[in-house]
Formats: sequence, C-alpha cells, structure tokens
Amino acid sequence: MIDCNRTVKETAIAMDRSGHGCLLVTSGGRVVGIITERDLVRRALTKGGAMSRSKVKNIMSAPLIVVDPEATIEQAAKVMAHHKVRRLPVVGKSGLTGLITVTDVAKYFSEYPENPSPLLSALTRSNNKIYA
Repeated sequence: MIDCNRTVKETAIAMDRSGHGCLLVTSGGRVVGIITERDLVRRALTKGGAMSRSKVKNIMSAPLIVVDPEATIEQAAKVMAHHKVRRLPVVGKSGLTGLITVTDVAKYFSEYPENPSPLLSALTRSNNKIYA
C-alpha cells in the first residue's frame, strides 16, 4: 500500500522493490484507489509531468471496485469482467482482506474444470478488453 500523497516516482520505486504490479492507495488509513503499472505508463509517463513531483492520487484508478469476502470466485470474475479490471480488492466490514487477480481466477478454473465454463468463456472473450 502507498499513501495518496506520495509521488509517482516513489510509487514506481515501491512497486519495483516489492515486485508487485500494483499497489493499493490509502488516504487517512482507508483504501481509496489502486495504482497499476498501466496507470504509471498511461497516466504519468505519457503526460510528461515531473514524476518526482506528481502525486499518486492524480493518476490512481478510483473509485475502487471491490468484492465482499463472501463472494464466490464466479461472482468475483463477473465483477472483474463487467468493470474490465484485472485486480479486485476484497473488502469486508473489517476492511481490506485480500486482492484477487485475473491470474487467480484462471488458476481456479484450470484446477477445477468441472465447474461450469460459460463464465470462463466470457472472460476469454473479453480478454482484449480486460488487458487492453
């Protein structure tokens, strides 16, 4: 996680050091957005702003799309496909409990092929939209 007032440069360094392709963005201890490698490229590098002065809150993806911890993997995948997001924070009454990714969804469906596959087919069809 990273505070919304940190610079884009600090965020990129934190992502590189952690080996993660995204960081959840906080403000006052609450998760308010997400910043991804794609956000860095499309919203920071292409705009030509000074990465050492630009704040992460200006380029993060918000509002945050989340799923409840009680949601099924199928429900989470449906939310991801509908909103065209590759990462979905899991947020319950006690706050953030995890993060589910498209890779997690694909792994689940590959390990449990007996599950109905229409949803997986829908994700595959919308693959270009999710990753574009």
